[in-house]
Amino acid sequence: MNILAIDTSSLNATCALLCNGSLAGEFTICNKKTHSQMIMPMINDVLEKAAVKTEDIDVFAPCIGPGSFTGLRIGIAAAKAFCQARNKKIIGISSLDAIAQNFFTSDKIVCPIMDARRGDVYNALYKNGEKIVSERAVSLDDLLCELNGTKTVFAGDGIFAYKEKIVDKMGDNAYFAPPMHTLSRASSVAYLASKRAEKGEFDDYHTILPVYLRTCQAEREYNERMNKFTNN
Repeated sequence: MNILAIDTSSLNATCALLCNGSLAGEFTICNKKTHSQMIMPMINDVLEKAAVKTEDIDVFAPCIGPGSFTGLRIGIAAAKAFCQARNKKIIGISSLDAIAQNFFTSDKIVCPIMDARRGDVYNALYKNGEKIVSERAVSLDDLLCELNGTKTVFAGDGIFAYKEKIVDKMGDNAYFAPPMHTLSRASSVAYLASKRAEKGEFDDYHTILPVYLRTCQAEREYNERMNKFTNN
């Protein structure tokens, strides 16, 4: 089975090709260019260098979030277009699951955090390869209180914004992922998709949607303006 994974949920633009259980190629770039500029050339390049065509792909696996609202739409739209054009299967993978997969053997709490702004993070908790708290949007303060000094591995783009605050609260019980594991990798997305494909757990490319966990900033600001207008 050939799986092409696409992840545009965070600062990274990344794609990977998994062929019959082996990683045939993976490209990752984090250069502040928009994902709409980067992802399609990356996909074309990884397929060309692996000598694989889009018609050879059995499953397209986009990362469905949580994460960047615009970024998620770009990656999912690309995967849906391929599926529709080639009549292929699709499997959506959680961005938090993909980050946690980098630490699947850790006996510490694995805590991916993605910056959701305003002091909030997108988060789930894992231990020994199992998810113990599902995806949620939570304030960093509440999360750190919940962890209560337990030895924890932090990863995700949230550590760029909140590392100092985490250290202040957690001290030596906070461990931070090295650079190659800080952000999601499409190879992890592809691997998780392969496990679901083995069980026949496919999604519908007509209806698959991003997982936002909360409303976007524009919608929040609109609702705030409408509330002020209504109250006046």
